[in-house]
Amino acid sequence: MDTKKTYKLIEKNTFTSCVPLISANRNELLADVEVGVANGCDFLEWRRDHFMPGEILTVADEQELLSEMKIRMPDQGLVYTFRSHCEGGAVETSDEIRAAAVMAAIKSNRVDYVDVELNNAAPFLTRIKEALKTSETQWIVSYHDFAKTPTTAEIWDIFTAMEEAGGDLLKLAVMPQSTDDVRRLMQATLTYNEKFSKAMIAIAMGAKGSITRIAPELCGGSLTFVAGAGKTAPGQLSLEEVVDLRKRMALI
Repeated sequence: MDTKKTYKLIEKNTFTSCVPLISANRNELLADVEVGVANGCDFLEWRRDHFMPGEILTVADEQELLSEMKIRMPDQGLVYTFRSHCEGGAVETSDEIRAAAVMAAIKSNRVDYVDVELNNAAPFLTRIKEALKTSETQWIVSYHDFAKTPTTAEIWDIFTAMEEAGGDLLKLAVMPQSTDDVRRLMQATLTYNEKFSKAMIAIAMGAKGSITRIAPELCGGSLTFVAGAGKTAPGQLSLEEVVDLRKRMALI
């Protein structure tokens, strides 16, 4: 593998778009990469949990696919996510299989970020963090609540736990039940953003939280996930829709 890859970073308080890839097989994956690149996104996220469910790839197969993807990505960064079924993953997969896959991605020198959940078991996180020590790949430490929006104190505790775990970028996605929930997430994120030196992602899922996807940099975040071939969370808009709305808001 080429060890001279230039890594792409998500900048703090800067709008950044990312298209998730939920492709089921190799041909779909490579075709979806080309579509995402043509759409002009900044990052692509390979949702590995959607790929060939039930099949186990060898390290060589995993890394060959990542190389094939990067060949087709002249300017885009790559996020690798093998989502736990406990936080919205497509299928239930053992920690051993997921950890091996994530570590293969880190060692491939093709991945800018890996998204790994805060709530994974301690031994799982230890293995991932050890692999990251000898790589320039960065860690998006994530937390998802598909049922509710935590209290302000709970949001603060989650961000603190993420930072103390060693995450390079903090990601929190919650489900608002009211506009008060959206405001609470935005207020807590903006406050924490002032003390955390790196980029953050804060998403209020569903239609109520659309502002956090359209203008994340005004809400304490940076990266926004935009729908590609399919949606990976409630409320995702297409990149075309987001760009149009940002123009209407004079953000472009």
